[in-house]
Amino acid sequence: HSLTSLISIAVNILLTDIHYQPTNSHGYLDYSSSHPASCKDSIPYSQFLRLCRICSQDVMFHTRSSQLSSFFIDRGFPSPTIDEARSRVSSIPRNTAHSSHSPTRNKGRVP
Repeated sequence: HSLTSLISIAVNILLTDIHYQPTNSHGYLDYSSSHPASCKDSIPYSQFLRLCRICSQDVMFHTRSSQLSSFFIDRGFPSPTIDEARSRVSSIPRNTAHSSHSPTRNKGRVP
């Protein structure tokens, strides 16, 4: 995938947005593939989280996440999977989306 960030300045504020190259086919994994469901279901979440980190304005995040949702629909992803991932990411404050997370569900587990 060709991915770049678009950076602009508006009224002395630095704005960031995602920019897809014209050659980007948005060829995400097709949901009918033989990959494990957990692998396929994690793709929308990770891509929405990436958008959350890149888009500096909530309005732009919502616009871009709508576009991303349509890309996943085109690849056969179930709407509930997309909607759940989008909702989970939408509830994350932008300032915490940038921080690295420490997995809490595996706390105390021996590697």
